[in-house]
Order: sequence, then C-alpha cells, then structure tokens
Amino acid sequence: MVVVITAPRRRRSPPWFGAETRRALAAGLAVAGLALLAGWPYWRDHPAAAVITLVSCAALAVVGVLLATGGRTRRTGLLFVTASVCWAANWAASWDAGIGPMMSPYAQAEFYLALAVGVLLYPSGRLEYLADRIWTVMACVILLGCPTALWVTSEPEWAAFRGESVWWPAPFPDPGVFQAVLRVSAALYLLLALSFAVVLLLRLPRMDRLRRLLTLPVTGALAFVGISAALTQKPVMETSIPLDDLLEVYVVQGAVVVLVPLTLLASGLRVRISELAVAGRMLRLTAPVSVERVRDALRDVLHDPTLELWFWAPMEETYVDTGGRPVDIDPGEAAGAGEGAGDEGRWRHRVLSASGDPLAVVELGGALRDHGSLVGAALAAGGRALETARLQASVHAGLEQVRSAYRRLVRAETVERERLARDLHDGAQQRLLALGAMLGTLEAVTGDPVAKEHARTCRAELKLALAELRALAREVQPALLVQDGLGPALEVVAERLGTRVVLDVTPRRFSREIESTLYSALCETLSYAVERARATQVSVRVGDEDGRLVAEVSDDGGHGDPAADPAADLAGLSGRIRALRGHVEVDGGPGRGTRVRMDLPCE
Repeated sequence: MVVVITAPRRRRSPPWFGAETRRALAAGLAVAGLALLAGWPYWRDHPAAAVITLVSCAALAVVGVLLATGGRTRRTGLLFVTASVCWAANWAASWDAGIGPMMSPYAQAEFYLALAVGVLLYPSGRLEYLADRIWTVMACVILLGCPTALWVTSEPEWAAFRGESVWWPAPFPDPGVFQAVLRVSAALYLLLALSFAVVLLLRLPRMDRLRRLLTLPVTGALAFVGISAALTQKPVMETSIPLDDLLEVYVVQGAVVVLVPLTLLASGLRVRISELAVAGRMLRLTAPVSVERVRDALRDVLHDPTLELWFWAPMEETYVDTGGRPVDIDPGEAAGAGEGAGDEGRWRHRVLSASGDPLAVVELGGALRDHGSLVGAALAAGGRALETARLQASVHAGLEQVRSAYRRLVRAETVERERLARDLHDGAQQRLLALGAMLGTLEAVTGDPVAKEHARTCRAELKLALAELRALAREVQPALLVQDGLGPALEVVAERLGTRVVLDVTPRRFSREIESTLYSALCETLSYAVERARATQVSVRVGDEDGRLVAEVSDDGGHGDPAADPAADLAGLSGRIRALRGHVEVDGGPGRGTRVRMDLPCE
C-alpha cells in the first residue's frame, strides 16, 4: 500500500454519501422490493411483519455492498448480498403455488450458509483455521441435504403447503420416514448452530487485539442468531403445520437476523471513529516532533510494538533508520510493489510526500493487513510529523556519515600506530642495539684511553636514546594493549603515575579501534587527574553494561589548580568517543574531585 500525504480537498457532497453508499442503498431497495413481491400474499394481512422483514433484507444488502467495496471484505460482502437475496426469495413460500414452496427451504438454508461463511471470512477474506473449513463443509452437507430429504420423503401437505398448483415432486413419500427425517434434521440444525458458536469462540484467542475488537460483536450476534434459528426451527419440524405458523417463524428469524447487519455497522462505525481519533492522538504523541516520537506514536496508535520506520535521505539516496544509519531495503519492497513485501509475516508501506517524493517506509506486523484503513489514517494523520522527522533523519544521516568517516580515520590511525610501533621495535630499536654492541666491542679492543672514554660515553647516551625510543613506542601503541587488552596496558600506565590507582577492568576484548581510542582517552584522563587535579587516589572502572562498554575514572580532587575546568580541559575526549557512537560525561572540579564517564557500543 502506498500512502500519499495530501492536503484536504473540498467536497461537494457529504463524505459519507459517496458512490458506494448510493450503490448500497440501491441494492437494499432492490432486495426489499424482491422480498415485498415474494411475500405479498402474507404481507397484505401482516404489515408489521412486512416492515421487519423488508428492513432486515435491505439492511443485509446495504451492509453487503459496503463490505464488497473493501479488498479483504469483498467475499464477505458478496455472501451477505447473496444471503439477503436468499432471505427475500424464501418468502416465495407464501404464494403456496408453483416452485416457491420447494424453493423456500433451499433459500432459507442458503441464507444461513452464506451468512455464517461470510462471518467466518470476516475481516481477513479467507477461512484461516481448519475448524472454519471443517464447519463449512459440514454446513453445506446438512443445510442442503436436510431440505432434499424432506421433500423427497413427504407430500406438500405434510410441509404446510396445500395449494393446488404446488410443484412438489415427492418420489418416496412415507409418513414414518418423514417423521424420522424431521427429528434428525432438527437435531442436526441444533448441532450445527452449537458447533458454529464453538468455532467462533475458538477463533477469538488467535486474533490480535484490533481484530478481536472488530469481530467480537459480530461473533456474539451471529452465535445468538444461529442458536435462535435452531430453536425457532423446531415448530417447523412438525407435520401438517399451518402455512401462517410457518411464516411467523420466518418473521421471528428475520427479526433476529437484523442483529448481524447492525453489529457490522457498529463495528464499522467503531473503526471509523478509531480512524478519526488517530489524528488527535498522533498530534498529541508527536509534539514536539522527533524521529523517535513519530515512530513511537505510530507504534502506540496501531498497537504494534514491532513497527519499524525508515526515512528517505535525499542526499544519500537511501533509506535510514531513526539513528541515521543506512538501511538496505529492496527497491521493489520500498516501492510497495506488492502486498506482503518484506520479511515473512511483515507488511511494508511506502509513504510519499504531497509532491510525490519518497518520504518513508513503514514496516508493520502482518496482522495489520486486515486494518489497512486504520494504518492509512494513522500515516495520513502523521504526515506533517513524518515530513518534519524526515528532515531530522536526513540530518542524522549526515552526522552518521561524518561519524563513519571519523571511524575510518580512527581505524586507519590505529593501524598506522600499530605499524609505527612495530617499525620502532623491529627497526630503529634493533639498529640501536646493534650499534651499542659495536661500541662495546670497540671499547674492549681499543688501547687508546681517550677512545675508550668516548666509546663509553656514546654507549651511555645510546642507552638513554633507546629508553626514550621504547617509551615512545609504548605511547604510540603499547604491545600489551595489542596482546593482552586494556587491563594489563593500564596497569603499566598506573605504575608510572606515582599515584595510587585502583583498577577494575574487564578482561573482555573489543575491536582494535575501540580499545585504542579508549586507552588514549583513559591515559589523558589519568594524566589530568595527576597533573592538574593533583589527585592522591584515582579509581578506574571499565566494564560491560547492557551491551555497552562503560569506562569511569574518578579521583579525590586533591589540591588541584583552582582555575582548572575539567569539562574544558577534557573536551577533546568527546569528539573521539562520539566518533564511535559513544558519549562522555564530565563532572567535578577542584576540591570535590572529578568524575569522567565514557560510554561506547561493544563491537
């Protein structure tokens, strides 16, 4: 489904009186006219019964046509229209002539069959459960077999029809067999009604909340109608019943059947009210507008906590999530090429702006397929919020690109540090060691005292240079950090500080860029605590909390510089940590200690 955010247009007629409504009213009048014609001999003396029956037939036809306009409720609508026509044709029995009396039981059976199967199809448009399909087959056999057995084994007078021109071909009339058929038919009708009520109740726990709210009134109404029909059918299952008594039963059944279209209309009205209420809820839930608020508002109004929302980023020409990270969406799925796009059991919608440009893609649970109008109303109501959130998502996407570039730089810097440290260790240090050995040999073999003294002096300077070079190599990339991780590397740093340092570092290893960046940030923080804050005790804690790497450095404040501002002095940490999608909190000052908390994603 593709939702286009458009401005409201002026209408010349009320929104509820469109072409669909006019067609539904026309169908209702046509079916009512058919019922009036079919039952005219009875209506002349029973106007109240005529009004009840004509209203029930028209109501069923109107609801059926309205339901037939929906994609998923089309089958239910057509079956309801069929049921209304069958109920109108059922009254042909009142003429007590021709084929009408024999057609009446079949019309009544088809009426209940179409009505029941239509409700089982509502609102998904298919028989979803095995119990539904089994009951439908059983209903077809019973509702078509019982009328056939009745007219095959009876004379028309036994079934309330005494007209001279009644067409009733009875090949095997037998009063005893007919009585048995009546008793068996009554039992089967009652069994069918009770089993239908059980099937309806079994469906409810399997439905989602929105669908249950929609079908529960209809389920209750039709279960009541089915059981009432089975009970009121009992007087009909007797021999030589007067025709007027038979038609009175039909009137009662028709009056009860009116509950079905009324509950359907009530359910439809409830859905429509929900759609209208969505706009107000979306406005309340998205103020002030943010990417996360829009997503959470859609989750709330559609009762789908798994809903995902991706925005179109024009500069990057891709969809991004609420954090600005690119999302790999197939172009066909993003275009809403077909129902059911996306992962199995999921449903995706493309949202377009008023100018037709891509705006967002919404992925919902498959259960919401039966509530397309509510989904469309929610997306349309949140259109302006979606457009504003799309701008924020575009900004987030740009920032994400900057972070990605910075991460690549950090990664490249880490690799370069490792290379430089390796070159210093394997190249310059080895050469200096070889040079020291050569000077030692020279000092041992020469007999000139002056040369010996110069060689001794050069060896001493060379040792100092080698120590400085090793210190530089440790600063560039400590070997312990690469080999053993943060804990051992920080222990070496703590030993050189000359201040008591309490370390609590997780042994878990992380990616090279995270360990390298965090090591540099911790070294800088420890240097600040010793040199600027004059701390006498420093505590370092590094651990894994809810999938995040958290590092915290706190000191006792000591007698630091009164002008020191830890937030400003440690501002350089923030850029490096945020580049890896982390954040830094700095709190404290002279006399009250400093606390630095760094939070990074575990990678």
